[in-house]
Amino acid sequence: MKMKDYINHCIAANYFRGIEAVGGKIFFDETGLNFKSHVFNIQTGEMYINYSDIQEIRKRNTLGIVPNGISIITKDGFDHKFVINQRNNVIEFLQSRL
Repeated sequence: MKMKDYINHCIAANYFRGIEAVGGKIFFDETGLNFKSHVFNIQTGEMYINYSDIQEIRKRNTLGIVPNGISIITKDGFDHKFVINQRNNVIEFLQSRL
């Protein structure tokens, strides 16, 4: 099966900022991924991660049981926590960019 290419595509995602799961979208480009929140969240804004800054990608279970989360750990040690659909495809794509 061919790996899904996410370059120039976006997916729905939630990004955890503290205890709030901020809803938005992740847009993938040639050099990294950009999370952009929906305007109706309490916390809004954008966050960019260069693929070259990624140290590790881990599967996470939302609420400890739902298998739809990933952690992207950057080289500075920060753990970016997301909830996404089709996480295996996204993980495979991200690992191909490292």
